[in-house]
Amino acid sequence: MPNFRQFYATQALGFAPHGTVNPDPSGEFEPSGFITANGVQSVGLTTTFNLEQVFELGQLDLYENIEGIPDIELTAQKVLDGYPLLYHLATPAATSPTLVGRSNERCYAALNLYPDTNDNASGTPLQSIGMSGMFVSALTYTLNVEGNSTEDITLVGNNKEWFASGLFGGSPMFTSVGFDGFDSPPGSGGVQRREDVLMGSGVSGSLWPTVIPGIHASGWNVQGGDGVFGAHLQTATISVDLGRTDLFELGRRGPYHRFVSFPIEVTCAIDITTSEGDLVDALADPPGGTNLVDQTIKVYMREGTIIDLGTKNKLASVTYGGGDTGGGVTTTSFNFSTFNTLKVTNPTDPAGLS
Repeated sequence: MPNFRQFYATQALGFAPHGTVNPDPSGEFEPSGFITANGVQSVGLTTTFNLEQVFELGQLDLYENIEGIPDIELTAQKVLDGYPLLYHLATPAATSPTLVGRSNERCYAALNLYPDTNDNASGTPLQSIGMSGMFVSALTYTLNVEGNSTEDITLVGNNKEWFASGLFGGSPMFTSVGFDGFDSPPGSGGVQRREDVLMGSGVSGSLWPTVIPGIHASGWNVQGGDGVFGAHLQTATISVDLGRTDLFELGRRGPYHRFVSFPIEVTCAIDITTSEGDLVDALADPPGGTNLVDQTIKVYMREGTIIDLGTKNKLASVTYGGGDTGGGVTTTSFNFSTFNTLKVTNPTDPAGLS
């Protein structure tokens, strides 16, 4: 019976290190060591065929419509849940947990599509999409006061192939593992929500910019005797766009590398419920010559993820608003910026980095 649709229970995403082993009959190379991605909420795939038109004197019609190399873009979102992060699955042999240490890593990404009568993404897939030489291009972590904490990732490459009945024509290298109806989050606290962002004043207490009203001079968001934190944090969104650039050479059609164009900006937007204003002075001629000081941002999650933006974050903008006659509360958005520093670690990292 043919499929009538695809839905969340009949899709599985997996990653393998970029490798050159076991060439299949088509001349391609089969990856090995696939790891299934768990906790995935959505996945999307965009293919763009780049066309360049050449015209000539003497005729109005096209002389040639030249086909360039295709651009493949894979986007995916997962919840933070104790399973390996997508960022780590896509950089399984990184040399360090820093941005530059993960920047040259490529991976093989695969998406399996199963019959729409399956309860789980298991067995032999109807179709598989294999994408080789994929680089991480963008990354976002979102910690919400309402809803789940999530990771969003974008990967880019130039190669995508469809395979019937699994990768490489009936001998699938990627067989999704763990989707048996009993899978559940293995991390402490399960799927991470607002209560799973670790505050406090201990070794594993998150460090926040002290420019935010209510944050202690140490950077901790300290809980008072009444159980209420000094700063009422609502959301934190940490993002980086790696801005990949192709490197070409004569004699070869495709790029031989896609490098990260350092320096790259890392941003962190933190929203709070405001009780006394943003308390940020902005003077044309401030005492001491500057309005701003460097800030430390380091977020600890209960299931083990640590997001470290280093110690040189500067406040780029602050927005105060809300509290209108519709009954809403006043909020303040603090937007911080740093460059080249973002270290994301988790005990489940396939590269074993910390």
